[in-house]
Amino acid sequence: MEYIRKLSQLKVFQHSFKEPSEFYASVLVVPNRVAGVSGLDVLSENFKKFSVNLTCTLFSMTMFLLVSASTIYEVRHNIDDLIFCFVTVGVSLQASMKIFTHLYYRQDLLWIQEYTKKLYQEECINHKKVLMDFVTMLHVLMKVVVVCYAITASSMIVGPFMLTLLSGQKLLTFGFWIPYIDRNSWFGYGCNFTLQLILSLFITCEYMGLDIIYFMTMLSSVNQIDLLIIKIKNIGTQIEQTDAKLQESLMEIVKRHEEHLKFVRTVENMYRGYFFVLYATLGFTIVLVLYAIVTLSWIAGYGSGIFITYQLFIFCLVPTVLEIKKEELQREIYNISWYEWSRQNRKSLQLMLQTAQQPNCLSLIFCPLDMPTFVEAMRIIYTILTLLLTFRSGGNSRENVSLQVSGGMGKFGKRKHD
Repeated sequence: MEYIRKLSQLKVFQHSFKEPSEFYASVLVVPNRVAGVSGLDVLSENFKKFSVNLTCTLFSMTMFLLVSASTIYEVRHNIDDLIFCFVTVGVSLQASMKIFTHLYYRQDLLWIQEYTKKLYQEECINHKKVLMDFVTMLHVLMKVVVVCYAITASSMIVGPFMLTLLSGQKLLTFGFWIPYIDRNSWFGYGCNFTLQLILSLFITCEYMGLDIIYFMTMLSSVNQIDLLIIKIKNIGTQIEQTDAKLQESLMEIVKRHEEHLKFVRTVENMYRGYFFVLYATLGFTIVLVLYAIVTLSWIAGYGSGIFITYQLFIFCLVPTVLEIKKEELQREIYNISWYEWSRQNRKSLQLMLQTAQQPNCLSLIFCPLDMPTFVEAMRIIYTILTLLLTFRSGGNSRENVSLQVSGGMGKFGKRKHD
């Protein structure tokens, strides 16, 4: 937070907004416009499901699947190209599920953002500084994430293209190519590079815009708990107050907490299908990437593996932060000197504590989305990888295969360094 606060002093992050709700609405504009390149500016009032941009995105995704299927059949006897193609197919499945999620649940997403802006308007009277600091953090993070996504997408396209110009070896970003065109000719390479450049533009804008909106949504739910904690602490410090005043404050906290629970349930219902597809495809993909790194010395696999691991990690980290905040809220409720209150107020506090202890988190349909799930997923990925290497090596022990994994990583890392 201190680092973000220092960044906010830079000219590029400065703003002229005085109201948190207006500031928050302005922060949403950039990711919504970026997603609009793919026709997914779902937060716009004049959004149309059958726009030109969205039609182009759907056509591009269809082309992605068709050429991938054709390429898989063509390279079915070449394990190196086959793995490379399977890795890129996962991107198409995730993008397709992301499109479906935000179109089908658009009204829920609109309610989430409208509630957040309304909450900031109402809470601005007593907690303006807290809200302005929080939205400033969102503003900084949004711009940083946009730059990071842009650099990553550009490097994915420019990197292979520059290597092609320098070495003469025709390298593509994705592991598929247009059928019936000689990909080894410069004409074929140009056609495939153009197709992949267009696909990268649409997919990157879709991921960048909608992912930022998701991160802002989840961080807003964390901020809601921060506001509740502040209110509870204020009650604890105001010892001398009438029962009626105390009851009014408790009812306001209970009301805000019920709204928070509805907020998180809406987010969970909206994203759980997408998260299931995300984890299933990324888990399968990273197994192939690691297998290719160990057995085929696939240089590009290092970048893919790092990016996939980052996605699995970051989507589990934010819900875990929310869970930590919930535990902090429970402790604050428990630490109140409730024994000095009237019976009616003690019952209200007890109800609040019971509600705060209810499970209310994001999930992958079958399991919660949190850091223990991330750790378990990585353990399963490692187990599957060692099994594949065991079968490949003709029955070596698990320990020897583990040494093969670490040895292959170290050897390849050294080669790259040299």
